[in-house]
Amino acid sequence: MAENVIGIDFGSAGIKLVEVKNAKGTTTVIRQAYLPLSPGQIVDGSPVQSEVAAIASDLKALLAEKKFTARDAVMGYGSVDDIFVNRARTPWHAPKDFHTAVAFDIVADKSLLLGAPEEVIIDAVIFDEFTDVNDKRMLDVLLCGVTSKLADRQASILTKAGLRVAGADLSGLAALRAIAPVTRAPDNLDVLVDVGSDVLTVLIHDNGKPYSLTLQSDVAGQAASGAIAEELQDDDVERVNREKVVFSRDYRVRKAVDEYCFKVCSAIRSAIRSYLDLRKSPAAIAGVTLIGGGALLHGLRNAVEENMGVGVVIGTFDPGIDGAPERYDLGPVLSADYTVAVGLAMGATA
Repeated sequence: MAENVIGIDFGSAGIKLVEVKNAKGTTTVIRQAYLPLSPGQIVDGSPVQSEVAAIASDLKALLAEKKFTARDAVMGYGSVDDIFVNRARTPWHAPKDFHTAVAFDIVADKSLLLGAPEEVIIDAVIFDEFTDVNDKRMLDVLLCGVTSKLADRQASILTKAGLRVAGADLSGLAALRAIAPVTRAPDNLDVLVDVGSDVLTVLIHDNGKPYSLTLQSDVAGQAASGAIAEELQDDDVERVNREKVVFSRDYRVRKAVDEYCFKVCSAIRSAIRSYLDLRKSPAAIAGVTLIGGGALLHGLRNAVEENMGVGVVIGTFDPGIDGAPERYDLGPVLSADYTVAVGLAMGATA
């Protein structure tokens, strides 16, 4: 693969692009850009088929305008309707045929990836090997499935824009590579929460190793926008976005934000409970990291911190990621929004 790679993070409001160079163990952000999208072009994280050509044309023009030089690109998946994740136990397989064999296991046992259609691309993160009560060797894995429909549409956009598809990953897993690392004592877990426009992702990890991934749409950033607009009886996008990131003296806005923050905290707690119910040994949550544009909602960080009783920070890039500071801030599009795109590119160049 080429030394320079572009990470592409698809979102309903826009597409974030980062060109990354990896040389001698140093990751450098070369350039980044944002492509705003019209409403309805990408819905719930999935490009609408009739809009593929238009999105590709705009993407191609942006790549030329911003002087992106790489042609290998890694795309991120973040669609609630097209992603299926489950923690499961499968028969042991030799590492060389692990992914193919696990895929066959899932086809044979539909319960391993609940709700997934047959046309699904499967990957897995392996955690542990163990022997069950019948002395049979087993694997403890995090199974990840993406529908072929989503993969094909996104790949078509990249190809039509003149790019080569060099790889793909779930957005939540990619973000984990790019954030500042945290070292914890054993059985102390961290939670990474990506507050996107239409998908909220809760990723539980142990010193950077992902253990559980949950995607929800009803508590994503659009829900906050909708609640504020409803209270104000005003759907002006610029006004709503302005109210989201500053302290508002309007009690109606504060009421909407407080209710939304409570729902986010409940979603995070629910994801943690679901994982801990499956865990073999007790564990404590040591901290929460918020990323994504919705992470900057005024009051959200404090609300999660008070509700969870642990430290909460807005995600920053790993200090090992090099690049001029201005590359991490494009005015209204903040650096916390580019974490996924950087992580995608890092995964390909590592």
